[in-house]
Amino acid sequence: MAEYDDGRGKHFTKWFIGLMLGIPLLCGGCGVLGFLFLRSESPYDQAVERATNHARVNKVLGAPVTAASLFSGQMNTTGDDGLATMEIELSGSKQTGTLHVKGVQTSGLWGFSTLKLVARDGTVINLLGY
Repeated sequence: MAEYDDGRGKHFTKWFIGLMLGIPLLCGGCGVLGFLFLRSESPYDQAVERATNHARVNKVLGAPVTAASLFSGQMNTTGDDGLATMEIELSGSKQTGTLHVKGVQTSGLWGFSTLKLVARDGTVINLLGY
């Protein structure tokens, strides 16, 4: 690697390279930790568990059904209360689908006002009452 000598020597080059690599890695690490925290504090796991264990979902999508790690949506919480809206991509051996989630958190417990799967072929499965 060629070094730039501005009169400050090799220490300047090492610090410059360290900063150019370190800052993006630090920011990326914070983003990943934030995402993992958001996912763990949301109804994601409960919604995915209900969907992947639902007999009709497994029949329509084809077992085994798996969920994407990333999801779209938003979440607002205040203390132990909150609201979440998510769309989680599910895939099975036959086709894919989108799990639509509207969650309500009261006293730290999540419940669902909407939990439905819309398969790629248009099949809609309501998972509330499962």
